[in-house]
Amino acid sequence: MNVRKALLKGGAGIGGAALLAGAMWLHTLVPELRAAQLDPIRTGGKVGEEVRTRDFSVRVEKVEAARSLAPGFSLGGRPDVGTDGIYLIVRFRASSHREPLQLRMANLETPGGYVYKHDPRTRAASAGVQPTFQPMIWTSGTFLYELPEDRLEGARLVVGPGGLLPQLSAAAEIDLGITAKRAKELIGGAAEGYRLREAGQ
Repeated sequence: MNVRKALLKGGAGIGGAALLAGAMWLHTLVPELRAAQLDPIRTGGKVGEEVRTRDFSVRVEKVEAARSLAPGFSLGGRPDVGTDGIYLIVRFRASSHREPLQLRMANLETPGGYVYKHDPRTRAASAGVQPTFQPMIWTSGTFLYELPEDRLEGARLVVGPGGLLPQLSAAAEIDLGITAKRAKELIGGAAEGYRLREAGQ
C-alpha cells in the first residue's frame, strides 16, 4: 500500500511539473504571438523611392550622420549635444492620402533585433515637433536616432501613424541602404555641431 501511494504521489509530482513547464512555455509564447498579430502591415521600399501605404506615402531623401548636435536655441552659448555612439539623421517627405495624420511610430530597426526610438534624449537640439501631414501635400520632416556605430549597417526605418489599434494601421519599412562601406563613410564623415533646423531648410 505504501509503495502504491508513493508511486501515485511521484506520478502526480511528475505530472504537475510537466503541466507547470508547459504553462510557463505558453506564457512566454503568447506575448510574441499577440505582438505579431498587433504589428501593422508593412510596405517595403528603399531610399529615394515613394513608399505608398494605405494611409500615407513617404520618401526618404537623405541619410546623414553626426558626432554632436548644435542646440536648438543657442541663447547663452550652450554646448553641443554629444554622444558616445553616433547620431543618424533621416530626412524625408510625406503626405497623407485621405485625412491629416502624424507619423507617431518611427523606429530604426537594426540586425539582431535592436530597435531605436526617434529622438530619445536630444529634444533641446531636435528639429522640433513632427508636422501633421495633409492629404495630397508633400511636407518635409526629420527623424533623429542615437545608436552605437556598429549598429548602422543594415538599418531600416519603420514608420507609421501608430495608435491604439496598430493592426488596423499601415507602416512603411524603408531600407536605408547602409552597407558596411556606407556605414564607414557615414562614420568617417560624421559632422560636429550639426544644425538640424538649418540642414532641413
